[in-house]
Amino acid sequence: MKRLYCLLLALSLLLSLSACGPSPAPTETVNNPFTQETTAAPTVSDIFTQPSATGDAVGPSEPNSHGSHTGFVNTIIDDVSAYYDYTGGELHAYYIFEGTDDYSVCGVGPLLYLDGIPQPYKTDDEPWYSYLHLFYPEYHPEVDSAIGYATSQVFDIYFTPVTGQTGDALELYGTTVSDPYTDPRDALFNKYYHVQHVDRDVCARILFQATPPELELPEVPDQLLSHSVTYVDELRLQSWTPEQLQIQHEYGYTINGENRPRSDSFIWPGFDQEPITLDFYIYGNSYVKYTLVCYKDYQPISIDPEDIVYVEVKDGQRTNIQVQIDMSDFDGSTPIAFMTVLVPLNMQAYEDGTPAFGDHYACRFEKVSFFYFGGEEE
Repeated sequence: MKRLYCLLLALSLLLSLSACGPSPAPTETVNNPFTQETTAAPTVSDIFTQPSATGDAVGPSEPNSHGSHTGFVNTIIDDVSAYYDYTGGELHAYYIFEGTDDYSVCGVGPLLYLDGIPQPYKTDDEPWYSYLHLFYPEYHPEVDSAIGYATSQVFDIYFTPVTGQTGDALELYGTTVSDPYTDPRDALFNKYYHVQHVDRDVCARILFQATPPELELPEVPDQLLSHSVTYVDELRLQSWTPEQLQIQHEYGYTINGENRPRSDSFIWPGFDQEPITLDFYIYGNSYVKYTLVCYKDYQPISIDPEDIVYVEVKDGQRTNIQVQIDMSDFDGSTPIAFMTVLVPLNMQAYEDGTPAFGDHYACRFEKVSFFYFGGEEE
């Protein structure tokens, strides 16, 4: 199992590095996006001839084993990145998912973040706001994996931005999860294991030409007990080159003092009724700012604005963040998923609106951790 985990983790990182980068030179550059008329929403047939927000061409391509491709596809492209014009009300986005495996059984859906804040959304089949909706795309095994994906579908998603006002240009990120509710002790988990862990993140900007109305957020139990941020000098940075200081960062974490599950599976035993203390650190590039978002069972542990964990990296220093999470609702009878993500706030463009992607590409969206909390070991 450990060898499988290492292989899949390496594959996940390889796929992720190509997911969110500078778009290829667009066929038409938008010089002033705030005066650009919003393009008409494409038909579904049009979508497959458009570039996606990942910068990849949408449509058949040569995937590798257990490969996938995701992206926002009804975007406008300027010299910075893909973007949406927000003119009020709900924004309608097309989210494409393609994969080499059968997702019709396990389901697949995006988690969204706007300016580092979890973004709930609606779908046609589930017209209520939630942080995760699942789709069950059709599987066509007869499709030759050398020329295309066996699963390919465009999802309609709708959302009212949770933040932003007229004149803002905020970054929108999405990461796809699947098979979220299969018990990792079930035989199906091994069958769809790669589906959960080989995911891609995608990104675009939202240019606000209107201020969104206040959104009534889905109810989420507040499980964040406390969080703190401290800074200490980081001596390891003294050996970094100027280029390294410009383009990369290093980070790590422990949970209750340990830095990995205490077994060879993805189930981390213990924690029955026991608070979680997540200690996270980061150092390196000081331009990009982030939020640190934690999920239990694919729900953010808090949506209170005062609980947003903002991450600033300072020159020559290591940022230490401690987050304490309530586990009083966990009796250990069924493992629950826990995920931590590091979401950039300003990686795509500098304050003057010029492109920053290439300069800080290594400081990208990161899935810091994923595993299942379990009960006491039998």
